[in-house]
Amino acid sequence: MRRGFIFDAALCVSCKACSAACILENGLQPGTRTLFAWNDHVLPLVSVINLSMACNHCADPACASGCPAVAYTINADGAVIHHPDRCMGCGYCTWRCPYDAPKINPVPGYIEKCHLCVDRTAEGVEPACVTACPTGALKTTETDEFEGSFPAWFPDTGIKPSLILKNSVNLNKPVIIPPDNESVDHDGEALSILPDQTDAAASLKKEWSLVAFSVLVIIASVITGLNALRSDVSGGIVPFLLMAAAMIVSVLHLGRPERTWRAVLNPVSSPLSREIAMVVLLTGVTLLNWLVPGFIPPLISAMVALLALISIDLVYFAADRSINLRLHSGQAFFTAIYAVSWFVEPRLIFVVFSMVAAVSVVIRYGSSDSGGVKMVLYYFRAMALPLVFMLMYPGNPVTDILAMVFFIAGLVADRLLFYLDFKPPNIRNMIREHFEKEYLSRGKESPDPGDGVSDLEN
Repeated sequence: MRRGFIFDAALCVSCKACSAACILENGLQPGTRTLFAWNDHVLPLVSVINLSMACNHCADPACASGCPAVAYTINADGAVIHHPDRCMGCGYCTWRCPYDAPKINPVPGYIEKCHLCVDRTAEGVEPACVTACPTGALKTTETDEFEGSFPAWFPDTGIKPSLILKNSVNLNKPVIIPPDNESVDHDGEALSILPDQTDAAASLKKEWSLVAFSVLVIIASVITGLNALRSDVSGGIVPFLLMAAAMIVSVLHLGRPERTWRAVLNPVSSPLSREIAMVVLLTGVTLLNWLVPGFIPPLISAMVALLALISIDLVYFAADRSINLRLHSGQAFFTAIYAVSWFVEPRLIFVVFSMVAAVSVVIRYGSSDSGGVKMVLYYFRAMALPLVFMLMYPGNPVTDILAMVFFIAGLVADRLLFYLDFKPPNIRNMIREHFEKEYLSRGKESPDPGDGVSDLEN
């Protein structure tokens, strides 16, 4: 029997007692239980929906299977428990969970999430959020299978959430008095229907260590691959220095760097664990190539580099399974192969890869509608492709150098776009998109940024 939640949207009045009770009972950060308010300003002709949600304690929890540090366990009643003493704060579970349940607490540097008040339930007492709900909108139940359909705005990725939603598509909702202040999410950023044009810049700034890590590994892999193609057994120190720098940068991303050693504990089911293992292996290979040239055949070194690149891409593909990301020319494997084609003969190889990159850019034309940094990067990437060929045509040293500069800059821009186009399924985004679609379908103009979907958290 699995224990889970029943939520009746028709009974919820957005009082946030469930969120407050979770904080007070468990000492967790605000937002561990989130109250999503859809149309909390009561825009006319559009549903008013509230959704109180924490961890759904899924039957196949993506957070647990993807955790490289084995920081999650599953109780006999199906409760998914996170163990802070094992967590290294990588945040990969926040990507894989479509319900925004695990959240990094920036102070201690590890993940916090609902554990179904395991101590209370062991004694037969309901979780704090349930006992605090004054209207009975939130309850728990035990059953073998949580069956039933979910509304269009609820992400269903096949992980079988232990949740039953009632009246989530009914237009007859209680009137919700609009909040006095603008709602904020757990990061302190105002939420709105319309995308904030600073989101791209903020996202890249936040994830700079991941970007730097992948770029360093790509450059080291390109050098390793070129050495293999030239049968050069003197690997040199540069690839090792690049890989060592990548390892250092990757540690900076962690909330608890002292637990980095736990990253390789779950290679069977965690793509991130496999990535770290392959990157460590590639670092060792580049070290041996420098210290003992020829000890490892160049072809073996190149194969290890390719596997490391593939493992990097799989970390993202496991969280975002969209076809656009899988065909993205900014993925690590394609970027490295494309870069190698610049330095090898015949040039036809480079031309073929450029055509593939051009097709990928055209497919992603929607990126140009985003505005801000993402739009600039997209158009620069699009213009860099033909510009490189125009500069190559004269065939003199100056234009050749300029062509290479624009080629490399285009690769970097495409890699940045890969991170910006990476969008794992997330209930926040799906509610936003569904609300805007419903609002526009009723003949309304786009709502103001202060209207629409918000997180109401204590």
